Amino acid sequence: MRFVLVCLALAPLPTFADVITLDAPPVAVTAYASGAIITRTVNFDITAGQHDLRIADMDPNLDAALIDISLGGATLSTHGWDRDGNGPYRAPRTPEWLAAKTTLDQATEALAQRDDAIALALAKGQAAQDQIGFLNGITLPEDAATDVDTLRAIGQLIASDGTAARAAIRAAEAEVRALQQGRDDLAFDVQNAAAALQLVTPPNTNPATLTLNVTAAQAGPATLTLRYPNDRVEWAPTYTLFLDGDDALRVERGAVIAQYSNEDWVDVDMTLSTLSPFIGSEPGQLWPLLRKIEEPSERVQRFSSRSDLGISQLAEDSRAEPIIVEEAASIATSDLSGIGVSYVLPGKVTVRTNQDLVRIALDTIDFDATLSARAIPARDETAFRLVEFENTSPEILLPGQAVLYVDGQLVGETTLETLPPNAEADIFFGPIEGLRLKRTVLDRNEGDRGIITRSNEETEAVRIEIENLTGRAWDVSVRDAVPFSEQEDLEIEWQASPSPEVTAVDDKRGILEWRFDMTPGQKQTISLETTLEWPEGMVLR
Repeated sequence: MRFVLVCLALAPLPTFADVITLDAPPVAVTAYASGAIITRTVNFDITAGQHDLRIADMDPNLDAALIDISLGGATLSTHGWDRDGNGPYRAPRTPEWLAAKTTLDQATEALAQRDDAIALALAKGQAAQDQIGFLNGITLPEDAATDVDTLRAIGQLIASDGTAARAAIRAAEAEVRALQQGRDDLAFDVQNAAAALQLVTPPNTNPATLTLNVTAAQAGPATLTLRYPNDRVEWAPTYTLFLDGDDALRVERGAVIAQYSNEDWVDVDMTLSTLSPFIGSEPGQLWPLLRKIEEPSERVQRFSSRSDLGISQLAEDSRAEPIIVEEAASIATSDLSGIGVSYVLPGKVTVRTNQDLVRIALDTIDFDATLSARAIPARDETAFRLVEFENTSPEILLPGQAVLYVDGQLVGETTLETLPPNAEADIFFGPIEGLRLKRTVLDRNEGDRGIITRSNEETEAVRIEIENLTGRAWDVSVRDAVPFSEQEDLEIEWQASPSPEVTAVDDKRGILEWRFDMTPGQKQTISLETTLEWPEGMVLR
């Protein structure tokens, strides 16, 4: 037995890994059209031997298998979650968090000091009240010989001390009232400071701790980098468009971003990318499309007799003639080369989880513009400002919401479509109240004042009026529509005075356009007549 103990004493003792707790908050984020890649990096010193590196306050929903780990200065063997963490939740000690915590501590101490002062004043009043009670309770023994001088002295004592005690009570009450007046402000400061601290504290109440088992051959500096995806992130471009005068368009570009993970991004390097790496990297599949023809009567006969067939026969029919539904998916991208567009933001960005959208300003681009007016009398009572411009910048303008201003006044919002370099775009900047439109149906053979002359004929006469009541000249394009047909038996004729400059706007048949230069006070009239004829016995649709 003694030999065994000696051998155990001489045997090498097992080595236990040293635990190193690291504070590694997110330092960089690449946000995609949907999802993001988050990077955490920390530099630390390590001694030779085995160690457990513990990174606390991480998102517990993160799959450890998706974490890309880069370690310099040591060799990684295994890693995994320690779901119990290293104690209660530990908020990251960022400068922002420390400042908010200091403000809360100061506000709390000021309120406590005020409450102490109030309590002291109340104690003074209570002591004076106790003194009055004592004086009121003084009595003389019945058998005591009391002369007049003694009674006078006792009375003077009660009077003088009682007066002083009552004065002390009044002074204490006045002091309490003065102290109470400022207490509400101090309590309000504490509430605001607590709310500010909550705002900069991540809501991760059930954090996970990532434990890495590493070995260092020698002591020295080490660097740990973690990169992992998060699919609860989204961003979108936004624009503010300013029309200054008639020929200058200023575009302020920005982006809105939100994230719903269990971690805050405080002062991180942000990159916005239009790629979508998390929605699949392969195209959809096509299936052979088997088509065949048959006599209509044969098809009807077979359907009508199915009620007499058994379940097995119906199943056989369904296998013989499968119904194939082809689904198509499309991914909108703004880069014609297929590699996307990325914006590296110049400054640090803070985006907290589960909070409102954060708007990020990007840059401003100036374009030459052409201003005119577009009139659709069949739909509107006023014309609208039309701004035409070319994207002369080297960058693609991505699709996004745009807020519109004219000479500093908000006029509305719209959606900006994808605009590659050298492409042209038309944007409407709200109505022009002084350009009035009126479209009147003068005669229709099935209308209010018309008479049905033939069952296979329809005629209509329309008068269009445009009046410029503004104090400036406008280039106005007026559009209206006439019917068209692809059937020889349906004959359509139309006449317009004046004649339109375009009879198929954007290659759309039947869409007419007139163009006028209208000076202040000018009025323009268009007459439009259409006639439709078709064979007897047919119905017009």
